[in-house]
Amino acid sequence: MSRFSRTAPVLIAVAVASALSWFAWLGWETGYRELPDGSVEGPYSAAQVVACAVTVAAVVVAGCLALRGSRGGAAAVVLTATGAFAVMWALDASSDDTSGLWVVGLALLVLGTTAGLSVVAFLTLLVRRCLLRNRSRTASE
Repeated sequence: MSRFSRTAPVLIAVAVASALSWFAWLGWETGYRELPDGSVEGPYSAAQVVACAVTVAAVVVAGCLALRGSRGGAAAVVLTATGAFAVMWALDASSDDTSGLWVVGLALLVLGTTAGLSVVAFLTLLVRRCLLRNRSRTASE
């Protein structure tokens, strides 16, 4: 099986899962809420954002493991997850922003998501490598 025929379905699954993660956790939000003290919060609650981040991180871990821990594959997984998530966010944000500031938010989202998911991918590859090394050491004893 060629590397492309193994990589393409994984990246498609990562893209779909990342987009669905945005939709499931953040896509149904309707706006800002006024709190009893008069302050305003939203449009997302902290719990929604954390749950969404954990979900997308799990997608990246699964994608990296599915591609057998290659560094190039991990980079592709991170970029695919970031891109799919950012597209969903941008479609929503641009639909009701008349100021144009959603573009700044998109840039910050892409930078932060890429950085965070890169750390997740790096740790995934590191743990995988350590586990494989320990397994081969144990097998040779």
